[in-house]
Amino acid sequence: MHMFSKEKRFLGGHGIVGGQIGLGTGVAFAIQYQGEDLISVTMFGDGAARQGILHECFNMAMLWKLPVVYVCENNQYAMGTSVSRSSNVTEIYRLACAYDMPSERVDGMDVFAVYEAMEKAAQHARSGQGPYLLEVLTYRYRGHSMSDPAKYRTREEVEKYREKDPIARLQNYLYTHNLVTNEELDRLEEEVAAEVADAVAFAEASPYPDPAQLYQDVYVQPDYPFLRGW
Repeated sequence: MHMFSKEKRFLGGHGIVGGQIGLGTGVAFAIQYQGEDLISVTMFGDGAARQGILHECFNMAMLWKLPVVYVCENNQYAMGTSVSRSSNVTEIYRLACAYDMPSERVDGMDVFAVYEAMEKAAQHARSGQGPYLLEVLTYRYRGHSMSDPAKYRTREEVEKYREKDPIARLQNYLYTHNLVTNEELDRLEEEVAAEVADAVAFAEASPYPDPAQLYQDVYVQPDYPFLRGW
């Protein structure tokens, strides 16, 4: 939720459910206003798709033909409520139909299907034709958080989706087409594990920030004569 990288144009996650839909739409407006050859990729979950801001932003984005690709990561559950229990419309990509926004549903467990769909949607948004919605069907193996035992689903359901795991499927593809060896994959996993371990060690060894930073970038003191001395 708190990751952010200006260099990689990654604007982070947000604690308000669905809040990023409005922010991502605003980024797309800024891109269009400044005439940049960029697009805004705005990701949210199936739970956030139930927020009213989604409809306001869809309408605005289509009206102004903003360069934004909306990506709904539908992992079947919000925090603990299934899609079928939270809406009469379980095919989330159809929500775009009310605004004449092109949309499609994609198998999120297939790396190549997601790549092809994203390439198509990005080209659409970049060409000036406006927004595009992708509903990416995937699954969450564990609970929403460490305190979530995920008792709202069966073990059989989880195992059924594990059989479609996108990483395992991609690994099998690479093996089948002789694109990688066991040694290369083992080395890659070791590098990733080391990178994660280094990040954890850095975080745990870092000092707590000064409490005064709580007020940093929160308030601005305008230089108006009648406000001086406040």
